[in-house]
Order: sequence, then C-alpha cells, then structure tokens
Amino acid sequence: MPKECRRKTSKDFVLSGTGLHEGARSERRSAGKVSQICDELVQTAAQIGPSSAAGAPTVMDARRVPQVTITPEGGGCSREMLQEDWDDAVDGTLRRKLSNSSISSTGSSAVESEDDLLSDNESKSKGIVTLEHLVDAGESKPWWKLKTIVHWPFSATQRKKLNWVQLAGHKGNFKAADEGNILKKFSENEMLCFEKLRDDALLPFVPGYHGTVEKDGESFLHMTDLLANFDLPNVMDCKMGVRTYLEEELVRARERPKPREDLYKKMVEVDSEGPTPQEHSQRGVTKPRYMQWRETMSSTHTLGFRIEGIKKCDGTCRTDFKKTRSKQDVIQVFKDFVEGNVNIIKSYLSRLTEIQQALKTSEFFKQHEVIGSSLLFIHDHTSNAQVWIIDFGKTTALPEGQTLKHNVPWQEGNREDGYLWGLENLIHTLESVRDEEESEENFCSVTKENNQTMETDGQ
Repeated sequence: MPKECRRKTSKDFVLSGTGLHEGARSERRSAGKVSQICDELVQTAAQIGPSSAAGAPTVMDARRVPQVTITPEGGGCSREMLQEDWDDAVDGTLRRKLSNSSISSTGSSAVESEDDLLSDNESKSKGIVTLEHLVDAGESKPWWKLKTIVHWPFSATQRKKLNWVQLAGHKGNFKAADEGNILKKFSENEMLCFEKLRDDALLPFVPGYHGTVEKDGESFLHMTDLLANFDLPNVMDCKMGVRTYLEEELVRARERPKPREDLYKKMVEVDSEGPTPQEHSQRGVTKPRYMQWRETMSSTHTLGFRIEGIKKCDGTCRTDFKKTRSKQDVIQVFKDFVEGNVNIIKSYLSRLTEIQQALKTSEFFKQHEVIGSSLLFIHDHTSNAQVWIIDFGKTTALPEGQTLKHNVPWQEGNREDGYLWGLENLIHTLESVRDEEESEENFCSVTKENNQTMETDGQ
C-alpha cells in the first residue's frame, strides 16, 4: 500500500472549496474583516463538540463534514482554519473529509479540437481553476458561499468563487452543486448521449446524470461527483482513441488553412524541430497540420490512448505528457501514479475488463463515433480504486443503420476512432505494470530470505 499522503496545514497550502490552492499564505492583505470572520467560524466549530441544551449530538453526521477551508476570493486569509482546529473540535471519523478534492468530468463539452482544450498557460497553473458558484436572484453581492457544498449547524453568508482541480478542459466548465454532485456547462450533444445511455450496457460505467439545471440564464448538466466516496484521491485522465478531433473539424480547418502563430508557439514549446523550415519562417502553422501533428507526438498515435493529466493526493498536478509516447514511458507513469501498489493495479484491470465487455455489447457504442472521451482513474490510500468513462461532448451519432468497429485503422471518411484498440493496449500496459511490480516484490522477498539465511548460517 502506498504511503498515506500527509495532511498539510495552511502553512503549506490552503484548501479552498474542493481544490488545492498553493501559495495562499503570500496574500494577507485582506486582514480586518476576513480575520474576524475566520476566527468566528473557528470558535463556532469548536462549539460543535459539546451537546447543546436541546440534546444535539456530539458528533456531526459524516455527510455534513465541512470540506472547505475559508479564504477570501483571490487568495489569502489572515487566519486560515488549521487542521488542529478541527482535530480539537470534530471526531476523528470526520477529519478525512477535510482535504477532499472534487472532479467528475474533465473534458470540454464544446465541439472543438483537443488543442483548444488545455492551453499551456493552464498547464503551468497546475490545472487549478476557479469555480463560480450559482447565486440566487435577488441575493446581495456574494463574498463567500458554503451552503451548496456543506450543511453547517450555523448560517453563513455567500462566497463567490471556489477553487477546483480540473485536469483538462475549458476553464469555467464546472460549477459546484449540491453535496455529492457538480454542474457541467450544458452541451446538447452530451445531454443526448446521457439520455441514450440510460438504457445501455454502459450505464454502470458513466457518471450519474440527474438532468439539466437552469440558473441565471445558463444551463448545466447535473452530474454525480465521482470523487465523493474517496479519501484524498489520486486522479488520472486518459484520453481514448487514435484522434481527438472530428473528421468534420479537419474538413472545416482545411477550408481556412490560415497559418496561426498561437499554434506555431504551441508546437515549438513541445518540439522546437516540429515546424518545417517554411513554418519557422512564417511563424505559423495551419490548424489541420497542428491537429494531426499533435496526435503523432503522444501515445495517442502509438497506443490509441494518452495520459492527459494527473492530480496526486498531495496536491501536485501534472499535465506535461504531450511527449509521453512509448509503452515503457506510459508504464513508468502508471507505476509512479499507484506508487507500487499492485492491488490498485489489479482493481483497475478488473474494472477495465468489465468496461471492455460492456463496450462490446453496447448498442450506444456501436452507433457512435466516440471522440475526446476519457477514462478517469481514481484511487486513494485505502486502495479504493475505480475507473469511469467520461466526456461525451464530441461523441457523435452515426447515420441510421451505420455502425463502427472501434478497433480498425482510421482512414478519413470511415469515422473509426480506435477506442477498443486503445483500450486493449491500455489493458496490456497495466498488465505489464502489474507484472513488473510483482516481479520486484518477489525479488525483494527472495533477497530478504537469502539475507536471513546468511545471517542464520553465520551464527
């Protein structure tokens, strides 16, 4: 079992909303009112333990555990709520929830090519984005908000924004919702997919869908938070298939083959030798050229899947996998991700095998071109592990009567996405991880036995 991640105090980082916000201690300018409110909240929390005159229970229900540390919008709080504050006030069974982060679906619902989904600036920010809370009409201007995340035994005013970990996708795609759920920006395409999946073999492997929500003129998909049952989860997003753009996107891009400097810069940052001499001289590449080049740089081209991002339980977030191409490189990434825990790998393999069988019997899968969809890997220090199919914003229905095999080479016009081929390679990759880890365990065991034998003989 991997080492349990150490919980840090606010001196190391601030937990804001359900994500990790590094460096909050550097911003202390909002002392005054912020300090007063934070102190009042700590004092109130400390009063939760004793029973009230009315016979209130000593320990709050686990479902009502606060999952936030309060900081003003934009950064520092002159007095963050420390782990010790809760250790003194709340029973130990509740503490594990304090540092939980939440994510359910990490891709974009918009019909755009993958290169538009995660900018290099976003990757440099370690994937941490800001979630705006929904505000009821007529409410006063919000400062901070808790009521849609946790239920406190005291009233709270409003907080406007919460920080959230999002491994990929457009900023602003997600908003906090009621406990155990999140809101994702509305996509008619994705909504239709969820409606069709209600009666399909894939239903047990996709996020729970609870319909649409309209708020302040915007529409959202109401979905289950896939991290709700994990304690300090580790999360990996694997983009499936041999391409992350629709054929129609490629056609549209060819109609306007204008060299773009932004795509040139993205290409150079990944590979300075990527552009041709002509592209270097004009400092621009066309979108079709960039889209196809992008896939050849990663394991999307070689294995039919690629690692999009990883968020570890200690708060570190990586999205620098654009050149992770070989099977051995991917094996190493997975080994680091599970920290040598063979049981987690076995759980992942079992779940992937179930998903593979469901895909082969799914009518939805046969009748759709699945582009830009991911497999979301989640595990924690208790060896609880799960895999989910997420992101259907670019999954497109085929014309009536047509089907796809999902495991044959893509040629423009046949709409094949290579999903099953990629899944098979992913399973083989994890089997290699399992075998290597077991081999290392056996080697260590034999070495230990030999050392013990030598010590005995020496005596």
